[in-house]
Amino acid sequence: MNKSKILVLFMIFAAAMSAFADITVTGEAPTLSNPDLNGLMQDAYNDLLGDLQDMIGGINSKPEKLIRAWGNSAVFASHGGTHRGYSGYKFMTITLGSMIGMQLPDSPLGIISDVSNLKDKILNDGDIDLGFSPQFLNAQIGFNTSFLVKHLYLGARLGWFTLPGLVDGLSFKTTTVGVTANYQLLPSLGIAKIIVWRGINLGSGIIFNNSRLEYSLPLDPMSQDMGGGVSLAVDPTIKLNMKINTVTVPLEAMTALKLLIFNIPFGVGADVSFGKSNIGIGLDAEINTEGLPSGVTQEKPGNFNVKAGGSMPPYFFNTKIMTGIGFNFGPVMIDIPFTYYLPGKNKNNGFNVGVTAGASF
Repeated sequence: MNKSKILVLFMIFAAAMSAFADITVTGEAPTLSNPDLNGLMQDAYNDLLGDLQDMIGGINSKPEKLIRAWGNSAVFASHGGTHRGYSGYKFMTITLGSMIGMQLPDSPLGIISDVSNLKDKILNDGDIDLGFSPQFLNAQIGFNTSFLVKHLYLGARLGWFTLPGLVDGLSFKTTTVGVTANYQLLPSLGIAKIIVWRGINLGSGIIFNNSRLEYSLPLDPMSQDMGGGVSLAVDPTIKLNMKINTVTVPLEAMTALKLLIFNIPFGVGADVSFGKSNIGIGLDAEINTEGLPSGVTQEKPGNFNVKAGGSMPPYFFNTKIMTGIGFNFGPVMIDIPFTYYLPGKNKNNGFNVGVTAGASF
């Protein structure tokens, strides 16, 4: 299995498992045409229900940290296609890029070095600061609008992505739309175009993100013997549904140093965020009777049900440090932006990292 599949499986596992804690399983037993057997049926059903409760119970049914983390990661990923650190163009800049936003309960090195401990934390705590949002297709266009206000640059951003079928039962779609504004506070200074300080640029805008994730997680088949060759059987499947809507207002101050073909940006700022993340959890589990004696039929299948989830807003104020490495070849740029979001009150670690290519005219 390649690394991308492993990453997706791990993130979905974390989301699914974290969403199930303190869950109560309810439902109804099957009914048979012979009323004398329904008492035995109910006893077997209760045993089966207890086994399922032991399997998925004990974790928080409203994982607030997890719900918020997925909203935060959507905010972090909304900066795809950015050409920050390349201010001062004469007419227009067009970029295409990808961005991945993540919120982790530990540093990236800590997560990578001990994945098994993270799994234990998910199972033991039932809630975790873990979110993941990919934005693999983003476009941004910026215009030098100095004819309106000197040193002002206005732009538009559009992002869209549908996750390919890397994992059975998984569907993920996300869309980003935004407008940006940048003001060149201090102009660029250079020495024969070999060393260029790109001055100081102030940026803001408004970015809308809509993400939808659906995932079906089959559990192990379960059965319960009723005696006489008769048994109950069920193939339970957990259904996870996420709906994320965020609005982000970035506040950024950027500069950059160009050395020959290399461009090294640095900036500070914050993302002011609004919106809501919703997670709903259900269970698809039809129970049927097998091995019934002649003359006895099942009149109605049984079922198991769970209902859990909740909604949380993303963090309102996300302070960030921005850097990366880029390459300039005349009007063409290739950039690898990186942002670190400073830990908040829950000591979460937020990041985004991407790849951008574009040209200035």
